[in-house]
Amino acid sequence: MAILTKEKIFSVAEDIIMRKGVQKTTLSDIAKELGVTHAAFYKHYKNKEDLMQQLALSWLKVTSKELLEWEAPKDISSAAALHDWLWLLATTKKKLYHDNERMFRLYTDYLEGTQILVKDHLKHLAQKVESISGLKESGSAIITAFVYFHNPYFADRWDNEFYKETFEDVWKLIANNLP
Repeated sequence: MAILTKEKIFSVAEDIIMRKGVQKTTLSDIAKELGVTHAAFYKHYKNKEDLMQQLALSWLKVTSKELLEWEAPKDISSAAALHDWLWLLATTKKKLYHDNERMFRLYTDYLEGTQILVKDHLKHLAQKVESISGLKESGSAIITAFVYFHNPYFADRWDNEFYKETFEDVWKLIANNLP
């Protein structure tokens, strides 16, 4: 019987989900492809929802790593640092969308349908905004102001010719209200 690792399970699960779709993928499909029994698979995940949640969280963690670990250069103001980080947020999401639109849609649609995961992700982004800017209790409002640039709902609009210009217009509204 094959030795199961989280990475192996995730890789096989993603492959099957990409071929069959989330709805038609079963834990039995995944177990069969992994060369283990259905019962053995349940030692790792209690059900399909548990596996999907772990897959989505793993994807979110990997794709958000640079954003959440980003540190401002020492020689720039907190306003300039916030601008740069918000632009990194926008370009990171846009790159993920372009690199693998199907995978981006798969995970973001799942995450959007699981509000607790989205809420936690937005909380981390808001905390990062506050740590960069020094503005307490303003992170959520700033993240919301830039929703067009990071929310998957708007992904089809991210290639519009005025994208950067629109980003800068929203930034000006924020910048004008920074201390």
